[in-house]
Amino acid sequence: MKSFFFPTSSKGYPRLALIGCGAIAENYYLPALSTHPSILSKLILVDRDRKRAHDLTKKYKAGEYSDDYHEILNRIDGAIVAVPTHLHYEIAKDFILSGVPVLCEKPLADTGINARNLVQLASQKNVTLAVNYFQRLIPAFIKVKEFIKQKSLGEPLSIKYFVREEFNWPTVSGFYFNAPLSSRGILRDRGTHAIDHICWWLESKPRLLLSLNDAFGGSEAVAHLLFEAGKCRGELKLGWLASSQCIYKIVCEDGIIEGKVYDYQNLFIQSKWGRKHKIHLKSQEKTKIAISRKILNNFIEVVNNHAKPLISGSDVLDSIDFIDECYKTAERFSMPWYEGLRSNDG
Repeated sequence: MKSFFFPTSSKGYPRLALIGCGAIAENYYLPALSTHPSILSKLILVDRDRKRAHDLTKKYKAGEYSDDYHEILNRIDGAIVAVPTHLHYEIAKDFILSGVPVLCEKPLADTGINARNLVQLASQKNVTLAVNYFQRLIPAFIKVKEFIKQKSLGEPLSIKYFVREEFNWPTVSGFYFNAPLSSRGILRDRGTHAIDHICWWLESKPRLLLSLNDAFGGSEAVAHLLFEAGKCRGELKLGWLASSQCIYKIVCEDGIIEGKVYDYQNLFIQSKWGRKHKIHLKSQEKTKIAISRKILNNFIEVVNNHAKPLISGSDVLDSIDFIDECYKTAERFSMPWYEGLRSNDG
C-alpha cells in the first residue's frame, strides 16, 4: 500500500493515539491508517475493553495498546477521540491540557457549553482542535454550499431535509440505547450532520420554530423540526424506524437544488426558466472511507505543523447549540393510538 511522507516536518512520522476501539475505529480510522504503515506501527490503541484493544492492535499491526488514556497523555503527538459522545468532552479536554492536538468524532461534545469550553481551551493552549464532520467534505454538499453562497439561483426560500432509515450501525458499546449514558437518539446522531449542513449552508444558526420527537425519557427514534432563517423556512425530518427517503430539496428564488443525502457526486438543478438537469461532480471522495482518509491525512499534517484543520471545533458550534435548543423545547408527537391504549388500560 502507498504510504505518505512529509519530508519538511520536524517531527517526521507523528505518534498518534486512537482513543476508542469501537465500530468507527474498526471500520474507518484503522483502515485509513493502514495507508500510513510508518504511523500505524507507532499507533497506540486505547480502550477500556483491553482485549478488544489488544485484538485490534494485533489485527492491524499497530504499535501498542492500553486501557487507560491517562497513561499516554505525554507520549503522543496527536489524539483521535472516537469514544461514545458523552465521553468526548473530558477526554478531549485532558489531551488539550497536555498540549496534544485532537481530532474528535462528531458531535464535538454532548452540549453546546462543553463544546464551547473545548474550543476556548484549545485557543488558550494554542492547540489545534479538529472535528470529523466528514459530510462537509462530500462533493455534492460542497456544491450546494457554493450555489447558496454565490446566490446562483437567488436567495433560498425553503429547505426540506429528510433522513429516514433503519438503525444498523454496528455499535460495540451499545451506548445509543443506554439511557443512563445517553438519553439522546437520532437528533444527536444523524441530526448532527443534517443540522450542521443547514447551519453551514445558511452561514447562521436558524431560529427554531418547532421541535417534536417520540421520546419517552430515553433515546428518540423520530424527530421533526421546523425552523427559519431570514426569508428561508425549513423542515427537517429524521427517523430510525424504517427505510424511506434520504433527500434534500432547497427552493430558491430562481430555481431548485435537490439531491440524495448518500449520493456523494450527483445533484439536480432546475431554474425557473429551464428543465431539471443533473450535475455530476468528479472527485476522489466517492465513499465515506475515502473522506475518512482525507480527514486523517489532514490531521497528520496538522500534527506536523503543516496545515489548518479541514473542519475546526469552532466551525460546528452553531449546530451543537441548535441541537441543544431542539432538546430543550421538544414536545412529544401526538400519538392517539398510544393514548387510546393508556385510556383502555386505565
